[in-house]
Amino acid sequence: MNRKKHAKPRMGFKTEGSSAYLQQHEILGGKGMVYITPYSNGNWYFRTWISEEGKYLRKSLRTKNKKDAIALAEKEYLKVYATLDKGFKIFGLKFTELCEEYLTIRQEDVDVGRITQQRHSTIKTQINRWIIPYINPTTKVSELNRESFRRFFVYRKQQTKNKVEDVTIRNEQTTINSIAKFGYRKGYLPFEGFDFDPIKIIEPPRRDTFSLEEYKMFYPKLGEWVNDAVDSHEEYMRKIIRDFILLKSNTCMRFGEIRNLQWKMVKTKREKGQNLVWCELPAEICKNKKYREFWSRGGTYLDRIKKYSQFTDKENFVFSHPKFDRPLAKPTFYKYWKQLMEFSGFDVIEKDLSYYSLRHFGITARLIAGVPIYNISEMAGTNVQFIEQHYAHLDMDKLKEDALKGFSISEDGFDVKN
Repeated sequence: MNRKKHAKPRMGFKTEGSSAYLQQHEILGGKGMVYITPYSNGNWYFRTWISEEGKYLRKSLRTKNKKDAIALAEKEYLKVYATLDKGFKIFGLKFTELCEEYLTIRQEDVDVGRITQQRHSTIKTQINRWIIPYINPTTKVSELNRESFRRFFVYRKQQTKNKVEDVTIRNEQTTINSIAKFGYRKGYLPFEGFDFDPIKIIEPPRRDTFSLEEYKMFYPKLGEWVNDAVDSHEEYMRKIIRDFILLKSNTCMRFGEIRNLQWKMVKTKREKGQNLVWCELPAEICKNKKYREFWSRGGTYLDRIKKYSQFTDKENFVFSHPKFDRPLAKPTFYKYWKQLMEFSGFDVIEKDLSYYSLRHFGITARLIAGVPIYNISEMAGTNVQFIEQHYAHLDMDKLKEDALKGFSISEDGFDVKN
């Protein structure tokens, strides 16, 4: 008589000899077992069969109470089953797969507003560009130890020919240990963090920015660049980038904040000969996840955008695509910044100027104008200590003297004299 063979269950309890066990008890109808051995000092253990990998999963439950052990084992079984159901391995999990699972969880943080999409993109870039390549692609999580990333600092310096800042590497090491903590919570790693060679950052790094004289030279180039456009599409793109640059220099907003700015978040007002703008930035677009509101100069640029953009309703994005109501893509911003640097001749100076330089320049301008640091911190969305640390090297009296030669100082910044 032929008997129909049954497929092996995906996970379950596989009978073993019981002579090594003092006590054992099946859970969930035989899908696993809790047990005590002569060497477990009365502590209960959990065991289940992982059929996909042909191995038993064994884990200490750290309790001597049988009832608690059964409850913990059932919970552990469900966690393992959920992991397998997502396509992840229990024993053969590669480090690259751990990183993928970590990124999936961080995307869920984006969905509920715990971190921004921009922050997620930064983490993803750190992982894919630097962290994963440091480890052999075939390395399994079980092969890692606390020393696995010990020389990451040296590796990063070598890969970038010593051009990477120490604080950048330290941020990447923070991401590495966030992955480790995640792996520990999931039961993939037996430790919560890797050990690194210490990084001593003596003073905060300073990013390149425009000097007063450089900005005086750069400012008129914006108009020349717009006038040099070859067609209507190119003219729009250059106009929107120009006004993005000028508004950013005035408001000191971060790149992600101003890129996601909607018309409902701003309003302009003419007062004391200045065209001001009132900004209300919701927490979800701010890097520090804190709502902020402030007055700034720059209303002129918003009024100008309304004259050439077709997306000016409250829900529309201020710096939108010419044909679609969505923010310009980040690569588009960088493409036109590179083009502008070449047009203006600033690509050949010994500075790495970027959109961040505009925020740095705007803060400097207000310090020169004598605006209280607290007011600047409220507008820029950063703390007073940060501004004191990063701008303490500035000689304000000398800068203000130089500024008066080519700039008009106002109570909250300055204008270029045309």
